Amino acid sequence: MIIADATDTRQATPGQAEPAIPRATVTVGQIMNLPLDQVLTALDIEVIESSITDANFYGGVHIGNGGKITILTSPGRDPRVTDTLVRYLTAKTFNLDVADLPAPLGVEYTDITEQARNAWVKAVSA
Repeated sequence: MIIADATDTRQATPGQAEPAIPRATVTVGQIMNLPLDQVLTALDIEVIESSITDANFYGGVHIGNGGKITILTSPGRDPRVTDTLVRYLTAKTFNLDVADLPAPLGVEYTDITEQARNAWVKAVSA
């Protein structure tokens, strides 16, 4: 699922391709101002609506092996909230300078690599 504003009519000049957005040089301005589907496609980011219905969960990012980025969103949120969150999480994923979310929202960073490895070892040892 790609979340985009259906009323957004910005596009490339007729006959020209959409401008590329290299991961190494992506800017906050590109992430926040270009059509969201263009940003997600150019940066090879997949957005998936999660099944997490906890009211305190708005979304999360998973960076897999090889750098594949998946953004999980909360079901049932206003599309504008989801759009803003996806753009924010994208900018944070690329370690760009964006303002913190207002209270009570916050971002928690968790590296679950060791937890996943320990669970796997436990499972195969049983």
